[in-house]
Amino acid sequence: MFYIVEEESKLKLLEKLISTGCYVDIISSNDNYHPKLTFTVAIYIKCLDNSNGYIIPIKHDEGINVDKNRVIDILKNSNKVYTLDKKKLLYHINIPGVIDVSLLYSMVKYQRLEFVRESSTLNYFYRLHRLNKNINQIIPISKLYESCENLFNKVQHVIDYTIPDGFEFYNHTAISVFYLIEQNGLGIKHDSFIENFNPREPQYNIQDNKILTYYNLYNATSRPTNAFNSVNFAAIPKSAQHRECFIPTQDYFVEFDFDGYHLRLLCDQIKYTLTSESAHKQLAKHYFGTEDITDEQYLEAKQINFQAIYGKIPEEHKDLKIFKLIQEFIDNMWSVYKETGIVCNPQSGKPFTSNLKEMHPAKLMNYMMQSLETSNNILILKDILKYLVGKKTKLVLYTYDALLFDFSKEDGKDTLEGIKKILEKDNKYPVKFKYSKDLGL
Repeated sequence: MFYIVEEESKLKLLEKLISTGCYVDIISSNDNYHPKLTFTVAIYIKCLDNSNGYIIPIKHDEGINVDKNRVIDILKNSNKVYTLDKKKLLYHINIPGVIDVSLLYSMVKYQRLEFVRESSTLNYFYRLHRLNKNINQIIPISKLYESCENLFNKVQHVIDYTIPDGFEFYNHTAISVFYLIEQNGLGIKHDSFIENFNPREPQYNIQDNKILTYYNLYNATSRPTNAFNSVNFAAIPKSAQHRECFIPTQDYFVEFDFDGYHLRLLCDQIKYTLTSESAHKQLAKHYFGTEDITDEQYLEAKQINFQAIYGKIPEEHKDLKIFKLIQEFIDNMWSVYKETGIVCNPQSGKPFTSNLKEMHPAKLMNYMMQSLETSNNILILKDILKYLVGKKTKLVLYTYDALLFDFSKEDGKDTLEGIKKILEKDNKYPVKFKYSKDLGL
């Protein structure tokens, strides 16, 4: 059958057919496993200017397997390439300019694109052999093709969407950054981790006493979640029994935390100057009229600041300069949103449009702050990853206002100082750090 492409003559024909644009999907060895633990079984390619889809066996028991590099060369000649999950694609092939369909949908509709790769045959095989790491090798290639066709039919309408402002920032920079973080994994005490976290199937993302994380970027605000195999890595419980399950593969875990991060990001926008002293403490001095802030006053100030960032400015403090500027920022943003139906993240260009439901000033402010946090962090993470190239120290976990490193003493104290300098950006975003032999920190 011609839809199974194995011979060079057919590959050359396919290369011509997809020159104006195509959609590509990877069939990995097992859909349930973390993509780092899989290999490429086949590659599905759909021509965008006709109705034909094709499947190329790469490592399948039924086909005359094709060298994956040959397929990469074919795809590089396509004018435009779409895929369902670009970050997953990177685990198998890396070609420039690929457009992430799920990301496009989330940035236009502010929802996740719901899809399932299934058929009665796939369901049957996975029901009996879900733990077989190579299960897709033994499923008939015609059935894999059929499942890809069905999936494409469900998502193809997204390809016609207009690319929104800011898309390239997330489609290229963000996806690359989080893909690179995922490569490192977190060291664990295997048995303790299984007992305390109860992952659905441990082998899905555990290898050599490391657990692999997976960042989901398809959220309304662009703020990523990080969950895989029924474990939420963005919300690891604070209890000692959970935290002690994680251990560094080098010498220490080192965690850097930003001080008053949302407050400082907002002050950047309203042009209000903060010093390197604790942001919450600086404002507490205005609230309580004293230089000596107690722990109770600090916590109260922190709560006031948090509420004010999202539009709930306390009446007794509304005349402070910072709160006047915050209110002006919220009012202006809401006015633009109502008049034009769109406001954009000033850093990444990400739009928030009238497609968002039940929008109001405080909700719009919430979305904007999470988006600003994410875009600023993506740029910082990019610089950190570049800095750590060639070093043993690795960035292993990102959780919004904190970064966790698996630190090697061989890299020396200078490496920590270098990380701190990148994070702080000339004292704009002061950080503090903790270190430990587990995540107790």
